[in-house]
Amino acid sequence: MENTKKNLIIKIVILVLALAIAAVAAVDFWTLRHYKEKIVTSPYLTEVKWFSDYVPSLKNTWLDTPVFIFDSGVEGGTVFLNGCPHPYEPASTMAAYLMIENLEIEKGKVIIVPRCNFSGSTEGMAGDAYPMFFSVETEWGEEKYKIGDRYTNPLDQWPDPFTYVNYPSGQNLAYQDIRNLNRTYPGREDGTISERAAYAVLEIIRNENVDIAIDMHEAEILYPVTSTYVAPAKVLDRDHFLETGEMVYVEPEESSLDIAMMAAMNIDQFLMKCSASPNTLHGLSHREWADWSDALTFLMETPEIFIDKITGPRTEDLMYTGSDEFLQRVTDKGLTYFPYEMEFGTPMWYRVGRHLSGAMEIINWAGLFYPEKECIVSWPLYDEMAEIEEQGIDSVGYFLKNPNAPENKDRVFTVYYKPVDNN
Repeated sequence: MENTKKNLIIKIVILVLALAIAAVAAVDFWTLRHYKEKIVTSPYLTEVKWFSDYVPSLKNTWLDTPVFIFDSGVEGGTVFLNGCPHPYEPASTMAAYLMIENLEIEKGKVIIVPRCNFSGSTEGMAGDAYPMFFSVETEWGEEKYKIGDRYTNPLDQWPDPFTYVNYPSGQNLAYQDIRNLNRTYPGREDGTISERAAYAVLEIIRNENVDIAIDMHEAEILYPVTSTYVAPAKVLDRDHFLETGEMVYVEPEESSLDIAMMAAMNIDQFLMKCSASPNTLHGLSHREWADWSDALTFLMETPEIFIDKITGPRTEDLMYTGSDEFLQRVTDKGLTYFPYEMEFGTPMWYRVGRHLSGAMEIINWAGLFYPEKECIVSWPLYDEMAEIEEQGIDSVGYFLKNPNAPENKDRVFTVYYKPVDNN
């Protein structure tokens, strides 16, 4: 009898401890899922739409997300910039935020999606002990931003199939890629929630008559495509495919790859390579945006060691500074695809600055190649950020605007998943 009581007490203690741990974890999960990021939009903002304006079934889902439109009113090219297709690559979102807050436009139109896969930003990478947030130093204090996962949150799309079959190519991909936004293009209006979000992106590009479409990513330095522009050399003959179902690729009348090569050669502040999009690798933006729209299509990758698999602990400091001794050892052995130096690292400002200048090079060269697509726009660039850093100031925070300042109160926008929650 006494042993039975002891066993019961032990079981109760274990149960209470388990419930306590679960409660702490639940608070963290809820906090990340519902965290709201505030931005101060540029005075040049003309309209905010949502994915649900293009695909109504996304309304009030965790993949509905804001679309910021800056229209100069002067005829010119239309540029689409896509941030956060993979939320655990947060420099793409921070670059989009700096664009939205600082953008000035004289000609054409710019469309920016800062959190394309909002659902994926509401969780962390399972099993990798990621921090939930990273902090940016500003003149009014620290601002926190989410890191997130690579995939759509399983709370919003589940279960995964044994094999994911991309539509309409029929290509087999890994099971989890059904929740990978950059494997589900061109998407389907009646597909999974990730496919509907992918379809919304293509609908923006098609309906807004986008001329230049840029997808912003980050990549491991152990991955060959890091520090690279990816653009298609050939595009799908859509008429032939719709008539016969056969995928035949032809040279386009206007070349994204030529623009990407010129942009890569013209950048001298940092390494930028250029790669042609494979015709047979389906589901990715640099392939499907070009195949299913008339836009000049580009993908950009910055070096982010935080997602390399052989680093030290995944800490906020590693995310923000990109300094790691293990990657240095691997680099010293010639096994990386980026000239990594631990003392400098791959800091957030560096990766954000690369996106800002990398996108601007594409926009400028596209206008030179095709004058009717010219878009005259400005935002902070890599050199400006480097100058601020030399003064010992966090240049990402320097270019952010204070959402609490009275002069900004009418331009504060809360990036959240329901339009009704915004002021």
